[in-house]
Amino acid sequence: MGEAEGTEGADSLSDQPANHERSIVEALIGLGTPPHVAKVMMCLHVHGAASSKILQERCDIRQPEVSMAIQELRKRSLVEINHSEAKGRGRPSHIYDLSEPVASGIGQFVSETEQRIQALQKGISNLKHLTQEL
Repeated sequence: MGEAEGTEGADSLSDQPANHERSIVEALIGLGTPPHVAKVMMCLHVHGAASSKILQERCDIRQPEVSMAIQELRKRSLVEINHSEAKGRGRPSHIYDLSEPVASGIGQFVSETEQRIQALQKGISNLKHLTQEL
């Protein structure tokens, strides 16, 4: 990482979620949520509606990661897209915003993790039962 890149990342930290929100992002990532999804969801919660470019800067992620995060959040019905008229020439831009409270999104990720844990516990129990017969 070049010096300019490192400086840019450090500058964007002031725009990223505060410590409490960062802890939530880290916890979501620990549950298996893709980092870019957790960051975009919390950024929209903390800062409100934003364009892809603003999300790139605030979340310190690249444009493809923003697109993938928005796609995942839309699939979960957690993000809505509003269209903003182009300033001058060019394409209109999209403005993204949470369509549900952030707790709803967090709840989805927690629920999925709980389901994975149950499946793992069932698999472990089954394996223990099968190995007793060896």
